[in-house]
Amino acid sequence: MYPDLDLRLKSVLKALSDVILPAIPSEQRLARDQVNLVIGHLAIVAEHWKHALNYELENLSLACALASELRGLSLEPALGNDVIAALTEVAALDRSDYDAVSGAHRALKAVIERLIAADHSRAPLSREIITAVLHYNARRAPRERIWHRGAGLDPDTAKLPPISSLFTRETR
Repeated sequence: MYPDLDLRLKSVLKALSDVILPAIPSEQRLARDQVNLVIGHLAIVAEHWKHALNYELENLSLACALASELRGLSLEPALGNDVIAALTEVAALDRSDYDAVSGAHRALKAVIERLIAADHSRAPLSREIITAVLHYNARRAPRERIWHRGAGLDPDTAKLPPISSLFTRETR
């Protein structure tokens, strides 16, 4: 029987922590730091992998809402057409394919950034665009804090709910 992904990640983490890191001389600080960095990233991957597709789908949904709202506020017709094209691609997307979802999300964010930059190049951003972006970020920020809790950079990491809470009906 083959080990599942969780067991494989735990095995790699254990090997790095219990065998490889102790074998590196203490004066080899860069090597020790790099192993600790790999351990940290693998621990985060171990926590994220089961939820990655759902997280990306939720992020894509938030970006779609922002793009739709900004499209109505933009004075640039060509960019409005780019938003329509990106949203059309999202509508036809295979939502079970992480790479496709992630790629569509990146593409949509690029269109959003161009739309905002184009509007900003003519004059200060309108109050409506600022409000739309702030609302988007207000919805996104708590999710990002929870998702990135494993990095240990949040001052209230211990108070953050588990990643699985992002996908329960009450927190959506």
